[in-house]
Amino acid sequence: MADELTFHASRGKAALILLGAIAFVVIGYFMRLEKPFIGWACMIFFGLGIPVGLIMLFSPNSTYLRLDPEGFEMGSFVKKTRIKWTDVAGFELASIRGAKMIAIIYAPHYEGQKIGRAVSENLSGMEGAIGNAYNAPLAEVLKTLNEWRARYSRTA
Repeated sequence: MADELTFHASRGKAALILLGAIAFVVIGYFMRLEKPFIGWACMIFFGLGIPVGLIMLFSPNSTYLRLDPEGFEMGSFVKKTRIKWTDVAGFELASIRGAKMIAIIYAPHYEGQKIGRAVSENLSGMEGAIGNAYNAPLAEVLKTLNEWRARYSRTA
């Protein structure tokens, strides 16, 4: 096993985000004539997805999941989050309204990100999550995360 493994953003998934955002902006544009508030809100909210899709599409290194012997790092063009293997009890497949993702199950001793984890758990039922945005099937990412955690949380 290599000392580092990186999953990069999927260009296909980035294209779907971009196309979906554009479609909802267009829907909002026409909706604003009958329901101005909802139409404008739709255009603004989904309009934010256009730069996200463009960045993921043309700069796949801006969104990544990097694994190393110390832990893993989730990076996006907005922020980076680093978590140690010893702070994680496991990973499992989860979904929110049909959107599949990987739930992060934190170890009982982990004290980091308390407020964010509490809010996330109240809203979604999970303390943390890894999205389905990478260039590998979600099941493969999940399997790899659990293998790396099992291997390196003992040696950390």
